[in-house]
Amino acid sequence: MRHPSVLSVSSVANEIGRPIHVVSTKYDGSAHWEFDSFFVLEDGPLLIATNFAGQVLHNKAGEWPTPFDVRNHFWQDRWYNVMRCDKPQAGGLAPAGLPADLDHYYCNVTTPTMYDGENVRYVDLDLDVRVHADGRIELLDEDEFVENSERMGYPPEVMEQAKRAADELIELATKRAFPFEHLP
Repeated sequence: MRHPSVLSVSSVANEIGRPIHVVSTKYDGSAHWEFDSFFVLEDGPLLIATNFAGQVLHNKAGEWPTPFDVRNHFWQDRWYNVMRCDKPQAGGLAPAGLPADLDHYYCNVTTPTMYDGENVRYVDLDLDVRVHADGRIELLDEDEFVENSERMGYPPEVMEQAKRAADELIELATKRAFPFEHLP
């Protein structure tokens, strides 16, 4: 019989607030973003993690301290992830049950996330969707997508999935469906 203070591997794997490591690359394997995040929830193919304003993220240009409290939504069966970016609350996070001060959602078109319980990995496919707090939606980086698809040799099926993912994000935001249900 195990002592009650010893946690099983599965309970540790789901411990809220434990650090997880996020690594994204470009299609050619070059570094894109890398940072630590904090586990919130795993629900089937959905993983939710969080970052806090002032936390340092790393990209090819160097260090970038995020100005937002960020709720990251990673799916293992979807070709995108969604980052809800909230303005930091005076004195910390918004109290439980009260809405945070949404600044925008930043959505990355990516390969489906791979998650092993400690590490999140995905390939960034350039296209992005920004959804403003007032509900306006912008498709970003179409030129970068075309340029990188040619330079890095994206297969036709990857290009199709990326375009479908951008369309799906726009549709979800337009319908105010999860994770965009807090838009006006």
